[in-house]
Amino acid sequence: MRLVLDTNEYIFAFGPAKADASLKLLENLLEKRHSHIVRLPRTIFNEVKRNLPPEYFLEFIKFINAFTTIDEDSLIPFELGVKYEIRGFKIADAFIAAYAEWVGADALITENRHFLKHNPELPFKVLTADKYLKLIK
Repeated sequence: MRLVLDTNEYIFAFGPAKADASLKLLENLLEKRHSHIVRLPRTIFNEVKRNLPPEYFLEFIKFINAFTTIDEDSLIPFELGVKYEIRGFKIADAFIAAYAEWVGADALITENRHFLKHNPELPFKVLTADKYLKLIK
């Protein structure tokens, strides 16, 4: 399964106030690394870097090095982002939706982009960490 994890999943898993579902999600992905592909855009990497203290950010870096690489934002077709902006998405949300579509994600895992769940025409699912963990049981 090809996944995009939103910034909050990394912050909740690696930050000082750990969220159980986000932490379990990353543990599950590491355990089953051969059946999942996680894609990470530079924007999310930078947001995580801004929001995690250095000692926690180091754990995030170790995860990335073991599991994925960073895609540069400039690779994502501009037109794809515009498509979502025209549909009324805020710029940041349009970017994440465009990125998820561009990488062929099966799902975007997020705790705070709930409005995306109500958009039936997305080419990927929008799930919380908890819902994703229940789905793969």
